[in-house]
Amino acid sequence: MQVKNSDNVGERLRKRRKELRLTLKELAESTHLTSSFLSQVENNKVNLSLNSLHLIADALDVPVTYFMADENLQTFQITQEEHTTHSQYNPVVNKDRRSKLVLPVSGVELELLVPSLGRKMVSFKGRLEPGMENVASRLREPTEEIIYVLTGTLLVDLDEGEYLVHSDESIYFEGQHLIRLVNVADIETTWVSVITPAVF
Repeated sequence: MQVKNSDNVGERLRKRRKELRLTLKELAESTHLTSSFLSQVENNKVNLSLNSLHLIADALDVPVTYFMADENLQTFQITQEEHTTHSQYNPVVNKDRRSKLVLPVSGVELELLVPSLGRKMVSFKGRLEPGMENVASRLREPTEEIIYVLTGTLLVDLDEGEYLVHSDESIYFEGQHLIRLVNVADIETTWVSVITPAVF
């Protein structure tokens, strides 16, 4: 499973690495990836697996959604004054302005449903093609998650068993128990996930 490496991923990786004053070699050592591979990611010359993206995010102390952030998202830090005046912060997320992350091998597409990152909760809309699956990566810390299926049927594979979640049904679980999501329908399955804390 690979993440389509838009300019955004490489640019944000380089920006965060420099903020932390890390060399490519130091980042490579902490992620067990090579310096040359990380350089190619920064320069948007290769795609990377979701697992590799998780390793990089952990090493840079940011959630995976950090790499989805682009001009469509509000700033990470919203001041109290902005909340009061609403002069710069818009809580509405227009469907044409959602930040996306596409995993082309599995057909998974994630769209952020929140106007800003750095909050206690994150929400996104997922889309999975028929017969395809998304293998979960272990998160940095315990989370709680709700998945609400909009269309199709999603098999949610947890440590304790597999659950079929149909359209207009939801499932609650602790994130560390998630193994994979599988579209078992013959149509595209879409769902909304809400995760807290926002470590994804």
